[in-house]
Amino acid sequence: MNIKNATVHIKNTVIAYLEKDENSNFFIPVEKQRPIFLYGPPGIGKTAIMEQIANEMGIGLVSYSMTHHTRQSAIGLPFITKKKFGDKEYDVSEYTMSEILASVYDYIEKTGKKEGILFLDEINCVSETLSPSMLRFLQYKSFGSHTVPDGWVIVTAGNPPEYNKSVREYDIATLDRIKKINVEPDYGIWREYAINNRVHPAIITYLDIKNNCFYSIENTPAGKRFVTARGWEDLSRIMCLYDRKGIEIDAELIEQYLQSPEVTRDFADYYAVYKKLKETFEPQLILEGKATDTSVKDAKELNISQKLGLINVLTDLINQDTKKCIELSESIKLNLKLIKDSDLSDEEKTEKQNGEKVRFNKLKDLVGSVQNKICNGADFMSEAFGNSPEKEIFVSNITLNKSSAKFLMSFGCDKFAKFSDNSCYTDKISAELESII
Repeated sequence: MNIKNATVHIKNTVIAYLEKDENSNFFIPVEKQRPIFLYGPPGIGKTAIMEQIANEMGIGLVSYSMTHHTRQSAIGLPFITKKKFGDKEYDVSEYTMSEILASVYDYIEKTGKKEGILFLDEINCVSETLSPSMLRFLQYKSFGSHTVPDGWVIVTAGNPPEYNKSVREYDIATLDRIKKINVEPDYGIWREYAINNRVHPAIITYLDIKNNCFYSIENTPAGKRFVTARGWEDLSRIMCLYDRKGIEIDAELIEQYLQSPEVTRDFADYYAVYKKLKETFEPQLILEGKATDTSVKDAKELNISQKLGLINVLTDLINQDTKKCIELSESIKLNLKLIKDSDLSDEEKTEKQNGEKVRFNKLKDLVGSVQNKICNGADFMSEAFGNSPEKEIFVSNITLNKSSAKFLMSFGCDKFAKFSDNSCYTDKISAELESII
């Protein structure tokens, strides 16, 4: 399955495992709660979804990569204690608490969150000396005499052996005690994530045209060559920073993240075209309503990859601005609630509320500005491309973005509602702004 479906299954499993009856007993007893085992190629986002699930559910998250652990750090250190059996006292070997379990208990003490996810990555790549203890941990949720706290769900992840020489295959007895979820790379699903996490528009555009370059791992006489979702995302971060700093992005930079000479060269060539496209069309001017007849005419002559590049640049700028609006709106709402519920005097409350009204006026101006940019973008799309597939891409790039979708549902935009044939996005700016203040 793809990573999006896997996220749903993991979240539903966590909900089920944390469910209790009227006597506060788990519906599924702890000993019957199978650890989840995410099994799939490296770099497809297995770790990222743990953070997403924990944040959405408001529970804790403690993560460990098992490749960094020795038997001592994972299980604990031995020590001698005395125990009495009958009339005799004996020296007995016991173990200190595992570093992993100690981290969970420490997290609970610091945050107060008594429910959460213990995520152990690369679980099937542990050392030979640690492997038997890890298999026992998966079966009994304990290291020695110390167990995972109730309310903490175990999720693990590992790679198939063809991607990692250190992988140890589980036997049937172990597999029969875990929930195994096979995950495969899926560009369409990753694209939604990319739009919401500001992955560089050049990368999205390139992969829109060449899906087969999204994820690949192959063995060649020269060694392993691979491209992963993690590689694209990490490359995106450095590209966004370089863009802001005016630092050149070249093939030598790209090859540090994409371990495939062919994809590196191809993307470097595309990025040169993309950069020239931005310079030619000046997307900010288009969104400000200053598109010239020449730019509209030139846009009609673009090939499909160039059109996608221009659309992705425009929607990325819009999505950035809608995020600023939503963040400011939510900040004002929160501050006004805190002021209302505070023990401040009426005079102090009025003073602070006046400060929020100043920010509220800035929000009104910003919302109006962003609505204009969306309208101008839609006008340009209509003039340059008409009622074409490019229109659908423009609409989906905006509506798939969580901030832009929330902006449109909160404040609306009449022209975008007509452009997208969706009445949900009609203008409701006045009502929403009045509700804030």
